[in-house]
Amino acid sequence: MTGTQSNQGLSDATAREALRERCLSLVRRWQPLARSGWDHQAARLLGEELDQIAQTSETLGLQTVNGSALELAAYLCSFIDDKLVPNENALECLAGMVNTLGGALSELSGSATAAVHSLHGAGSDEPEPAAVASDPIEAKQEVDRNPTWLPRATCLLGDTVRNAPGLAAALRERGYQVNEFDDIDGLLEFLTVARPGALLLDARALSHLGRIRARLDEGNAGELIAQPALLVFSRNGDLGDRLLAMRAGAAGLFSMPLDSLRVIASLDELLVHATQTPWRVLLAEADRVAASERARWLAERGMTVRLAANGQAALAALPEFRPDVLVVDQELSDVHGLELIQLVREQPEHAALPIVLMSANGDIGQRFDAIAAGSDEVLLKPVKARHLTHALLSRLNRSRRLREMIGNTGGRDPRTGLYSRAVLLDKLATASGDRSAALMCIAIDRSQTLRESIGISGLAALDAHIGQLLRSQLDVADIAAHYQDFHYFVLVHRRSRGEVTTVAEDIRDQLTRQGWLHNGKDHALTASVGLALLGGESTGIDAMVTNAEAAQIAAAHMGGNRVLWYEAREAALLPSDPLLAVRAVMGRPLKAEQATFDFLPIVPLVGKLSGQFDLRFRVLSTQNPGSSISYDELVPAAAETNQLAGIDRLLLQHTLEMRGEQLKRGRQLRIFVQQSVASLLSADLCWWLDRELKAHHLSGTGLTLNLPCSPLIDAGERGRERIAELRKLGIRVCLNDFGRDWAAVHALKQLQADFVRLDPTLVHELGSVRSIADTVLALVRKAHAAGAAVIAPETDNITRAHLLLRLGVDYALGPAFSQPLSQPDFDFTRPLY
Repeated sequence: MTGTQSNQGLSDATAREALRERCLSLVRRWQPLARSGWDHQAARLLGEELDQIAQTSETLGLQTVNGSALELAAYLCSFIDDKLVPNENALECLAGMVNTLGGALSELSGSATAAVHSLHGAGSDEPEPAAVASDPIEAKQEVDRNPTWLPRATCLLGDTVRNAPGLAAALRERGYQVNEFDDIDGLLEFLTVARPGALLLDARALSHLGRIRARLDEGNAGELIAQPALLVFSRNGDLGDRLLAMRAGAAGLFSMPLDSLRVIASLDELLVHATQTPWRVLLAEADRVAASERARWLAERGMTVRLAANGQAALAALPEFRPDVLVVDQELSDVHGLELIQLVREQPEHAALPIVLMSANGDIGQRFDAIAAGSDEVLLKPVKARHLTHALLSRLNRSRRLREMIGNTGGRDPRTGLYSRAVLLDKLATASGDRSAALMCIAIDRSQTLRESIGISGLAALDAHIGQLLRSQLDVADIAAHYQDFHYFVLVHRRSRGEVTTVAEDIRDQLTRQGWLHNGKDHALTASVGLALLGGESTGIDAMVTNAEAAQIAAAHMGGNRVLWYEAREAALLPSDPLLAVRAVMGRPLKAEQATFDFLPIVPLVGKLSGQFDLRFRVLSTQNPGSSISYDELVPAAAETNQLAGIDRLLLQHTLEMRGEQLKRGRQLRIFVQQSVASLLSADLCWWLDRELKAHHLSGTGLTLNLPCSPLIDAGERGRERIAELRKLGIRVCLNDFGRDWAAVHALKQLQADFVRLDPTLVHELGSVRSIADTVLALVRKAHAAGAAVIAPETDNITRAHLLLRLGVDYALGPAFSQPLSQPDFDFTRPLY
């Protein structure tokens, strides 16, 4: 024991002496830097040396040395990061900090405090320091290099982010390259040869951010190119970590427990520039410090920024840099901002260039002058990072849309000749109530078999074929649009219902006769066509589309390859008796062709995450094609016939296959799937899910299980154990009918649910019963306190959606947003009107 203590004491003494020599070496290096002129490379080496001193002194428990080193490193990095040259006062301040560090050397040995004088003045009587060769730490030589830009690469540093359940697997599933590092040295070595798209750092690793940015800035003296996005991860999300992330300019802060899909959604938004040419921004501003700060803001959003100190430099950079947007400060050294804008607008090639003016004068008259001169936007100084970023992205996206419209006149795809869905919806709104107009829904029969035969790459060729056929059969005034895969809509105007029927029959007949040759193989095509008149009482766009789709589905159920009109009083479109249908269907083994799957988009209200869908499962009767039953209706009978476990596995298998297919198209989705508690408690569920996820090369983050509240509470500890196992796979849990049984409200924290779905009765009565709003508000607060997001089902109109929004509900789904879709394809960017 004595020998061990002696060795430990010797080791500490050796480490202290080595640290003392390192501090003295750093002080000696400061002398030529202060006297001979500021050099960024030498300052960067000093910063790296200070980081090492701070780490070693913290390990040895030398608080004074550690505090002095950290203070000096923080101040020095403010000049290194922005490539600034300190003025006289700043040099004096730096010299004082170096003196303080030298004075702290008394902690390292029993000798007297080292007499270190580090004043930077030229008239100092200090003798020149010893040759640098005596320094035990050799200076690093700068090597010319050109790091490889890897926009889909992510770097993970820190235990919190590296050990987050399912995060690395979800990133790989999305197509990101994942690089995990145990320490900062490994990350810095990687940054020497590569530049990733994103840095995912533990909040405790932010102390190394100065060194990371210094390494990223090496070799980029000319202009600031796109910087990696920064995401910070905190173990408990405390205020200290939030402040550190904010000061570091992080694009997002995530705390445990972590939702991997939220991280991926943030990355997809931040790295949109990874799949396209980065926006090029020319920033004309006289204040070099402010311009460098703004340039870093924009570079972190994926933009390439060129700085111009005056108007002349900006004009000279235009033909060579070819910016996508020009940002001009009103007060330049050689010309006013308005005058520079006028000079730029006089050049024909820059007549459509988006221009943003920054001005300290908020006078309304100057704003009008700026617009008259050619400015697209005026920002009042001081300009915040998010305001500048949002203004530029808005102008850039608008400019891109205008270019697309110019190249795609009328919203029609030049390759297929089909209009976009947005154009169709606009035309439907105009034609609403017109008794001479009809909507035609065309769906290719046996689409799943055809998809397997032609693959995803064949969809574009099929659209071109259908577009050519429709153009040959329709009038110029008719609107044919692509709706989704294998589905097309046509808005036609004819004098009578008979003429509309004739057009539809001609299209169906020509599709059957012509066939389709693709990749040397002849494909026989047939279609089910549904027709609906636009006149009448139900003239809303949703009603028009729903009626045409209902007729098309009925035509498909009758064998396909036929035309069918929607009739409001047609009893054949409705099941005669759902309960009898359940018994009839579950009385024999379920066949795969009896199962139908639809998707309902889960639309963000207060929440921010898009790309979530609710899987709707129905079983068709083999005896009555118009009869079908939902999952909730068949559960009791399926349990009686021992088919419930097979149905639950069928749902999960279909979901995984569909997610794999969507990932091949570059779409990251989360699917909510109905499951029974009996299946949850089965011993092999987690093993089966883990095996299937690996077989499909998927992560669990895109899967959420919908579970009924009351049976889950009755399952007790076994249910909670299964949920914990699911979370290890990255799979989320949603509790259904939240608020129906108040026991679930009290047990919410124990269940550790990620989502809760309100009881539909509460949603239906909201707005009609005054007390319901208070009940919903209490449930929302309870769920948020437990860390769960709230979903409102069966939202039937936009007015109710706005009520839910005001009560803090995170997501909603129902007829107010969309009818069930055959494919998970929905525009989540549409505003909530």
